[in-house]
Amino acid sequence: MLLTQAKNVVESVFNQLGTPPPAQNQQLQTLYERMGSFEIQPHQDKKVDLIIRQGQVAIEEQLIEHADTALRQAVYVQFIHDKYLPPQSTSSPTAAYEHYLQEMITALMLANRHLAMLEALKNLEGKHYGVRAARGGHAKNQQPSSKMTSQLIRTMVKGMLYNKPDLANSNKTEVADEMATRIYKANREFEMLDITNINDLKHEVRDLLFDFANIGNRGNRRQTDRLRLGHILRHSFPSRDTEESRQMSLDAASTLGRIEGVRTALALQLKQRFGELSRPLIEALEAADDLDQLQIYLERLTDARTPDDVIQNSQ
Repeated sequence: MLLTQAKNVVESVFNQLGTPPPAQNQQLQTLYERMGSFEIQPHQDKKVDLIIRQGQVAIEEQLIEHADTALRQAVYVQFIHDKYLPPQSTSSPTAAYEHYLQEMITALMLANRHLAMLEALKNLEGKHYGVRAARGGHAKNQQPSSKMTSQLIRTMVKGMLYNKPDLANSNKTEVADEMATRIYKANREFEMLDITNINDLKHEVRDLLFDFANIGNRGNRRQTDRLRLGHILRHSFPSRDTEESRQMSLDAASTLGRIEGVRTALALQLKQRFGELSRPLIEALEAADDLDQLQIYLERLTDARTPDDVIQNSQ
């Protein structure tokens, strides 16, 4: 699946550039060969600035820069897999396997980050500040807001407790881990919610379990919080060393890379149009953690007269 996601990045880059198939194959083969001869070293791409310079010539230069970086990182995923990733001969991955798997995840995240910058620049080049959604360059159906997402997660957790009342008296960390995994898997299939990090989801579900357990409890609030903290300190979420858990990590890396790229593009465009950004504005940008939210901001930028016209409450 990791290789499939890297392939998707490659296809998206070539689609943005309008590169014909014969040229695509030649470029990919050349990149792969140059990596093998150490002529290019993709890990140095971490130093490539995520910047936007105005002006037609500058934009064209940046289009090439971000496209090349996204391609290098996507090909690097395949290169690591072919050249360095050792086969798993046992049920438990070796240290080398985990190291190179993490390298692949990092490369995928960086590839998606520069792909997002490429898309933002293409839109800027066309005098349009929109940004395509993640899948296939087609706009996604708008997903629930962060507030509604939390409400839906709360409803799902409450429903699972209703169906299995005994879970209320079980270890809340273990129950939260199981529930969050079920919610995350269902969301990957049906795309109901904009959930990018399963670990954050696990913590949110565990907090909900404590909240439900304390409903109707008239005891000391401080004592309740102390019990909650004590449980959290004693119980860590289990480490799931499975193909499924690794896939969830890959999905999160891909999405996070695109979010970071689009957020950076938006911040730079705001700064170029309106000057230094205020602290509240920066905090609002940092709080925007899904592509749909960022797309709303980018669409507002077209007609905005002040930064507040862009970053305002859209919940």
